Amino acid sequence: MRRASEMDHVENIIQIGIRGPGSARREEVEIARDWGVKIVTAREFHRDGIEAVLKHLKSEANCMITMDCDGLDPGIMPAVMGPAPGGLSYTQSIDLIDAVIKKAKLVAFDIIEFVPERDLDGTSAITAARILANVLGCLARK
Repeated sequence: MRRASEMDHVENIIQIGIRGPGSARREEVEIARDWGVKIVTAREFHRDGIEAVLKHLKSEANCMITMDCDGLDPGIMPAVMGPAPGGLSYTQSIDLIDAVIKKAKLVAFDIIEFVPERDLDGTSAITAARILANVLGCLARK
């Protein structure tokens, strides 16, 4: 996200789901906040819901969603480098994506930080595929 903030066409970054040590060093968080990144921690999201994110998103803005698998709870996405409890649930994730697509113009979507070697029973791959299918469904409905 730091590299994205250096691009002239990027006007706004909202990071959702940060929740524990290992996500970023203090210096990186301070640099992000200084640039203007809106950070919604997992705890804030669990407490305040989708509105905690949508208040930072302009209507009809071009929007890219980068779904970092580390932001999801390891109960549904264990195949990551740094699993930490308290991440977003599957339902929270698809509801958030749906709300963003309804408010903004989704121009790109990707899923990152998936570690196949750690997906021992296929749970993470199924979760990622279902999230992507939901994105396509939301776009089709719009």
